[in-house]
Amino acid sequence: MHLAKLIRPLRNSLVPMLLAMAALATPSDAPAEWRQITPGLTLEFPRDHGAHRDTQTEWWYLTGQLESADGRRFGFQFTIFRRGLAAGPINDDSSPLRARQVLAGHFALTDVASGRTHFVERLRRMGSPLASAADDDLDLTVENWSLRRSEEDRLELRASDLAAGIGLQLDLVPTKPLVLHGKDGYSAKGSQPGNASAYSSWTRLASSGTIRIGNETLAVNGEAWFDHEFGTSVLEPGVVGWDWFGLQLADGSDLMLFVLRREDGIAPKTAAGTLVTADGKVQALAGEDFSVEAKSTWLSPQSGASYPASWSISVPSADLAFEVVPVVADCELRSAGSTDVVYWEGPVELRELSTRSGEQAPSQSTRLGRGYAELTGYAGTMQGRF
Repeated sequence: MHLAKLIRPLRNSLVPMLLAMAALATPSDAPAEWRQITPGLTLEFPRDHGAHRDTQTEWWYLTGQLESADGRRFGFQFTIFRRGLAAGPINDDSSPLRARQVLAGHFALTDVASGRTHFVERLRRMGSPLASAADDDLDLTVENWSLRRSEEDRLELRASDLAAGIGLQLDLVPTKPLVLHGKDGYSAKGSQPGNASAYSSWTRLASSGTIRIGNETLAVNGEAWFDHEFGTSVLEPGVVGWDWFGLQLADGSDLMLFVLRREDGIAPKTAAGTLVTADGKVQALAGEDFSVEAKSTWLSPQSGASYPASWSISVPSADLAFEVVPVVADCELRSAGSTDVVYWEGPVELRELSTRSGEQAPSQSTRLGRGYAELTGYAGTMQGRF
């Protein structure tokens, strides 16, 4: 009997139990022991690349676009989420089998030529042989998936799924210094000081390695973006989700933007961003410093959710104005076996703004850059999850 046949029933039996425990430990009910992210944050590296078990929620994110020698294009997303279920020190009489922290993994691979997004997920109790996160550096493992930092901030990503027929092995080298978003890494997500995360990124990493898709293994190169966030309470009452963009412009600059959306659609909306110039200079952006306007929609045939499908984005102070368009329409990810969240995450292109109604999209020769977009809260609220 194959080992995979033994592991799959075990994983399926764990999912309802772990999801139920996570639901009981929502931010609104979080015990006082969970650390809040407040102003005056001081981050130290490499220590703060590691896990922060005293906060309730954390994630390490890699997204990027890759190309093979024959011109085939791919987008990828690899994420490991950590969720705290029980705060405070372990009692002497506590069962060693009690789940206090869980790790969930999401791995998506978008094949541009076929227009198809492949998605697989993992969920494991942290501290078991199959799930670990170092406290002093970036060193993550969920089953046969791993993400590690080595000397000179080089990252190594390894992920594969035999059943889905996809795999990714990448070596990633930052071409710019680490960016601390907001004020020294303090990224406010609302008016209350505790509604915030600690947020750092490598906004541009030279990436090389191999992709396995079906029976093919292809050498690929490209660029990627790394995010790391942790905190305890993030979304204020009435906020259902967010739109996030990590964009790498052709002129060498990078742009991160996020907009939190209210359930009633009425302002104020919390929004912020960061502009990183080609030479690595960092400029924090407040909500009034940029605009993000949805121009069209895409209806998911699976969830029935309606997502924005193109945007016009402008940053007047940097003389930036462009259109953002998904490379593949259907990048909806449904994670019923791990985080139980439905969201859209996929590769996008930056193009010149259309000047006339109904004008065809510019050709690829006018691309102004590439990146990734993440859209949450369209297929169900994110309240009680982050």
